[in-house]
Amino acid sequence: MTERITGTRKFSDETVRRRTGKDWAEWFLVLDDFGRKQKGHKAAAKYLEERYGLDGWWAQMVTVRYEWERGLRQ
Repeated sequence: MTERITGTRKFSDETVRRRTGKDWAEWFLVLDDFGRKQKGHKAAAKYLEERYGLDGWWAQMVTVRYEWERGLRQ
């Protein structure tokens, strides 16, 4: 049975780079450096909006994907 890809996982590196200027790995480094684990989801999304100019939707997508990949969200 094939796994269905949903949510943030359906966006490829190419799509994310085209829409945001960075790929997933680059965004994960940004959020690691920001200290997402200590500062929380809301602060991380706001940081991406204010510092990197992401619109609210992409800021949320990047933050949620980061949280899934780092085991912060289940």
